[in-house]
Amino acid sequence: MKKRSISGLLALVLLACITQAATVKEVPMKGNGSGQITGQNGAVITAIGQGEATHLGKFTREEVITLNDGAVSGTIVFTAADGSQLNCEFVGAFTSATTVAGTYTFTGGTGRFDGATGNAFFDITLGEAGSFSFGFAGTIQMN
Repeated sequence: MKKRSISGLLALVLLACITQAATVKEVPMKGNGSGQITGQNGAVITAIGQGEATHLGKFTREEVITLNDGAVSGTIVFTAADGSQLNCEFVGAFTSATTVAGTYTFTGGTGRFDGATGNAFFDITLGEAGSFSFGFAGTIQMN
């Protein structure tokens, strides 16, 4: 009798894993927008921005950037119009005095982005008085 219960339990666990894997979908993600540097404390910069992207729609973003000898790294929180948030870590480097390129890594979030993962390449062009424009393209996996 115990053998059947364990076999039944294993079958249910396997079915749950297959169902979970089937509901995760990798889809293209692309967006662009603009922003403004809001502060700097040594090598740490804060910025805000807004834009539009697939799966986010119109969004706002808040970011913290660390500069290190031409390299950049940091975090971004994208907030969609419905309040869902997508978390992102990034690394990159200056490719000229006014451009930065690198990679976003999506690390979950809230609402429809809970458990989201993925990567995107980004580029940023710096403007006057702390303004910047950005674009990104890659994929995201969402439940």
